[in-house]
Amino acid sequence: FTTAGEEVFLHPRGGAIALFTTTRAVYVGGNRALTRSALDFLYQHDGDEPLTLGEAMRRCKNAVGNSDQGNSPKFALIGDPSLKVAIPKYRVATLSINGQPAGENHLDTLRALQKVTIEGMITDAEGRLLSGFNGIVYPTIYDKAQTTSTIGQGDNMVYPYRIQKNVLFRGRASAVNGRFRFTFVVPRDINYQFGPGKVSYYAADESTLEDAAGSYEHIIIGGSSPDALADDEGPRVDVFLNTEDFVFGSITNPNPTLLVKLEDDNGINVVGNSIGHDLEGVLNDNTQNTYLLNDFYEAELDDYTRGTVRYPLSKLPEGRHSIRVKAWDVANNSSEGYTEFVVAASEEVALERVLNYPNPFTDWTCFQFDHNLPNQELEVLIQVFAVSGRLVKTIEASVFSDGAIRRDDCIGWDGRDDYGGRLARGVYLYKVKVRASNTGNMLLSGQSAFEKLVILK
Repeated sequence: FTTAGEEVFLHPRGGAIALFTTTRAVYVGGNRALTRSALDFLYQHDGDEPLTLGEAMRRCKNAVGNSDQGNSPKFALIGDPSLKVAIPKYRVATLSINGQPAGENHLDTLRALQKVTIEGMITDAEGRLLSGFNGIVYPTIYDKAQTTSTIGQGDNMVYPYRIQKNVLFRGRASAVNGRFRFTFVVPRDINYQFGPGKVSYYAADESTLEDAAGSYEHIIIGGSSPDALADDEGPRVDVFLNTEDFVFGSITNPNPTLLVKLEDDNGINVVGNSIGHDLEGVLNDNTQNTYLLNDFYEAELDDYTRGTVRYPLSKLPEGRHSIRVKAWDVANNSSEGYTEFVVAASEEVALERVLNYPNPFTDWTCFQFDHNLPNQELEVLIQVFAVSGRLVKTIEASVFSDGAIRRDDCIGWDGRDDYGGRLARGVYLYKVKVRASNTGNMLLSGQSAFEKLVILK
């Protein structure tokens, strides 16, 4: 049989930057000791920097001694030994929860439907505030750990383990001068037994390309808040394809992005801890085509009440389709959003909803249209004709859009002809032509039917 290492190493369209893998048969029990040792050293630091892969593997093999049943000599590092694991240099610390100081001496309990505010800061390795850190913090709140097991290859090879996988909240918060705060409401769908939860952080400052990470485990999750927020309305659910400019019934390519905008006063439930309360989409009202969207939801920056789902659909057949998205808020009220769209093959450019706005106009209008080639550079040619058939204006533009040319990125025209003269009042005809050349070896093109515009004086 082919090992996982061989599959990765020989994969024709991908692979791994490095492999710590076997050169001959090894033993499962010995692998466990060696793997634990390798993970320990991969995350160790030599001063401010993580160990190189080569140094981590050297220390790993020396540390296990004979406890790995002789497996160490059978493992080799395939890759650059000077590489380092991309561990964030700085740390994220929790300062307070609902105004109370954080720390092992202040164990906080988070209850269902309780509103929670957490404050923290970005620090160096010694715990000093990094006042120059300005970026975004990505907090994730986890419910209690659950016991699960490996798939195994027999009754004697199934191993139980503990993992925290149910996410209560996943958000984004602004870090300003090294400090941040965020608010959320604990979902009703928690495990009500009291037990330790966890806050996990990642932070990035794009201006300096520095990042930070951290966690906080001195919290208890469980029970219900006596001051639970009253809520009997479901969230607002708006469904689009590729872009928020999408209009019901518009065209897409066969691989569109499902875009869902969600809003609720208390937040969206993405816990996945209760049957039937998942954030999910159903294609063509066929439950066999159900997409679980929990892990694709991201709250807006500094706002737990709003968020977005971006989910890639693929290989949809040509023709008309529908998609229905059902969402629950943290109090378990549900709502649905629905839209329809038409898949047009990417072998040709399809144009729909071609218009100019305003129309009629006096000295300015903007051309808009939908197309089926999102995220590609398009060459656009707009030809304006007098009713006699004489070409009076040619407009050329290069655009890059996500599937719709709308008001924010439309192609403007001042009503003048090719020689700069203002056209006379009256009715004119125009046609939009589009060409895409960055689609492999094919040169794709398409054009609209004739449309009318009116110039006023």
